[in-house]
Amino acid sequence: MTAAQEAAFLGATGHPPAGFGNIVSSILVVLLFIWAAWLVAQVMGSRLQGRARDIDLLSVALRASALIWIALYIVQ
Repeated sequence: MTAAQEAAFLGATGHPPAGFGNIVSSILVVLLFIWAAWLVAQVMGSRLQGRARDIDLLSVALRASALIWIALYIVQ
């Protein structure tokens, strides 16, 4: 962004562009955490009903954890 664009953004939103990017990325990480918790809860429910095995729960939890780790690495 040019200096004029940054000034216009700051004037319109009241936040600097870098701070706004942090807010957006933080919201996305929170949504990823919620999605991962929902996914694990769904597989746990299937596991308790006998429709999924322990390995299914483990693989879903590991994939969700890996996605969260990657997202946190990118956000930093």
